[in-house]
Amino acid sequence: MTLPTTSRVRSPLPILFFAGFLALAGCATQSPGPVGPISTGNPRVDPIPGGEGEGTDTAGVEEEDMNDLIEDGPTGPYTPPHMEGREIIRAGVLLPFSHPNARVRQQAEGMLAGIELALFDFDNSNIVLLPTDTGGSLSQATTAAEDLRDKGVDVVLGPLFGANVQPVKAALTPEVDTGFFGIGAEPEQEAKPVIAFSNDRSVASFGAWLASIAPEEEVAAIIEYAALRGYNQFAFFGPQSSLGTRIEAAMQSAVIENGGFMLTSGFYPASSTNPNVEAEYFATTVAAAVERGARVAVLVPERGNRLRRIAPLLAYHGVDTRQVKMLGTSSWDDPEIWREPSLRGAWFPTAPSEDIADFEQRFARMYGAQPSSLAAVSYDAAALVVALSEDGELTPGELINKDGFLGVNGLFRFRDDGTAERSLAIMEIDPTVEDGNGVKEILPVSPSFDQTIG
Repeated sequence: MTLPTTSRVRSPLPILFFAGFLALAGCATQSPGPVGPISTGNPRVDPIPGGEGEGTDTAGVEEEDMNDLIEDGPTGPYTPPHMEGREIIRAGVLLPFSHPNARVRQQAEGMLAGIELALFDFDNSNIVLLPTDTGGSLSQATTAAEDLRDKGVDVVLGPLFGANVQPVKAALTPEVDTGFFGIGAEPEQEAKPVIAFSNDRSVASFGAWLASIAPEEEVAAIIEYAALRGYNQFAFFGPQSSLGTRIEAAMQSAVIENGGFMLTSGFYPASSTNPNVEAEYFATTVAAAVERGARVAVLVPERGNRLRRIAPLLAYHGVDTRQVKMLGTSSWDDPEIWREPSLRGAWFPTAPSEDIADFEQRFARMYGAQPSSLAAVSYDAAALVVALSEDGELTPGELINKDGFLGVNGLFRFRDDGTAERSLAIMEIDPTVEDGNGVKEILPVSPSFDQTIG
């Protein structure tokens, strides 16, 4: 299959009622609208029990109903009766619909709604959707993947958690009859592609691609932008946590790649609500570099109320944000923090704001609720499947198109190792912008990977 070049798909949302869609799981989807390459990723950390990645309830039936629809019946490739004799694409969906944590269940429901919305937005009447529950354990996720394998799936959207990605990929690999003592063995079949929603790059591989935007991609984007605008020394101030150390390591690499100098890294206990001592020591180092004439940029990977406490703490101890450029991650895409004076003029990366806003409005109009944090990711992943399978097949090789794909979350392309390279927008916090939102886009998402950053 030869892929077209990158193109943005902006078809209008059909005015339809989809409350009964999930009761038709396993049936083909039909809707007017063009198909083009499009794909994934709203940056989020894997949702965990008690975490902050809370989703919202969306339209759909209970998980038990979905399982009843797809778990009973004969084994072998699943084909709805009305599609007998047709070449169809079976798309499995592996999400934790019955997870013990309510937030995770809501996230899964919102993601399935996003997939549903994409299949109705883009026309391919030969796709069969097979939602399957991964529950709350690795064993259940593996069993669910084996069930989809037995039903002959061509591609799988999911799982959500990084720990499940490689076991699911292994479970989806077709079983091979090796014959008596290996004599007369059948050639190994190609494993089915997995498009997972974890952002843990360590679980990616060829055949198991990650749709979510990894923190490393965000860090690479914001460091490159700052370096191209003359900032030559960089400092990190963040929590001593697995995510904090991961982001700091990514920053170290990005600074070196852009010819900069890593001035210092300051860590504080992840549970601390007032890292005063650590902030004072860090600020002293930064202030001394500024006095020597260095142009310093400081990355603080915090969010919400914690960021609103830490940013002014740095300013209090001598980080002059009129001279030092404050940098953030996509977690700064929050109107509640844009009013903080010490963050005025700060930069952070994000998916294209207008496209995300349009998606959220259409989702809310369709389902009467706001989308969960990963609904746009799942929408793009499903739209990508539609685009690549319009010729009746979908192979792993098609997912590594060097031109990439444009979707709700901007431009991206999969690498051979399963990770995704992305073009992200850069935003600046500015309370004076005319629309009163407190933020403005200073660098749009690139339309092509051939173009360098602006």
